[in-house]
Amino acid sequence: MMQRTPEGQCIAPVAQKMSVKDFGSAGDTRLFWLGQAGFMLNVRGIVFLVDPLLVTGSGTPVLSENGAELFGPWPLDVEEIPRLDAVLYTHTDDDHLGPETAKLLMKLDPVFIGTPCCRDRLEELGASPVRCLSGIPQSGPPKRGKNGNTIDMGGAKIELLPADHPWQLSDPDKYGPVFGPADCCGFKISTQDGVFVFPGDTRLMKHHIELRDVTVLALDVSRDPYHLGLQGAVVLANSLKDALLVPCHYGTFRSGNPAHSGDPEEVLGSIKGGDRRGRILAPGQPLILREGKEVSAE
Repeated sequence: MMQRTPEGQCIAPVAQKMSVKDFGSAGDTRLFWLGQAGFMLNVRGIVFLVDPLLVTGSGTPVLSENGAELFGPWPLDVEEIPRLDAVLYTHTDDDHLGPETAKLLMKLDPVFIGTPCCRDRLEELGASPVRCLSGIPQSGPPKRGKNGNTIDMGGAKIELLPADHPWQLSDPDKYGPVFGPADCCGFKISTQDGVFVFPGDTRLMKHHIELRDVTVLALDVSRDPYHLGLQGAVVLANSLKDALLVPCHYGTFRSGNPAHSGDPEEVLGSIKGGDRRGRILAPGQPLILREGKEVSAE
């Protein structure tokens, strides 16, 4: 059973502190959940971060840089990252593209990958235009090249996936312009050890249930109506019947916001084979794949 607050909010397992060795090259691919929607993927020494949020507020260890109260520390100190190949952003919300995290990551000179609005935001923060690659996700066949939908990086192929996340519709007068189809995306990363899908913040789309041969799905278990929601998460997971399921978007912030809350046990319990396929990771704990098979940590 997961730990919960008195109000019933799920709390993620205690973070495992990551170290320099997690950035080294090994004969496998390692996925780490970083908390909230953040992930690190080490593909045999090629290191990607997806929607990393790793900085706390100025002068306090208990608040994230986006102002939300944390249940526990981040598993990774952004200033201790030794090397980095690419940072992937699904959209510009501050629980995904944290500006202070992004500015520190720029010092490592990674490639930044995302939609045009992510590129624009990163350039506002000081990223070199040469280092920002962007594409507009489409449901049709992907275009190749740095301004298309598919990017090859050594042993990994990154494909931008469509996303539907117009959360500003809940109060346009308060929240301003609504995210359109070109503003948000997901990612599919294909490696020799498996195919990893990060849908991003999105309602369920036809494109999602047409995905095939997915090895690991980062499963958003939050309750927000502009995310997958319980029904969408179950439908997507059931359509990817062989994929391992790594819950995210829960248990990181002490918050009543439905986008920050969710119940992995409830969601996995509603999925066919969810108890067998689910992997509730502590932040910083690796899921290790080699040639399509899960292997145990050393």
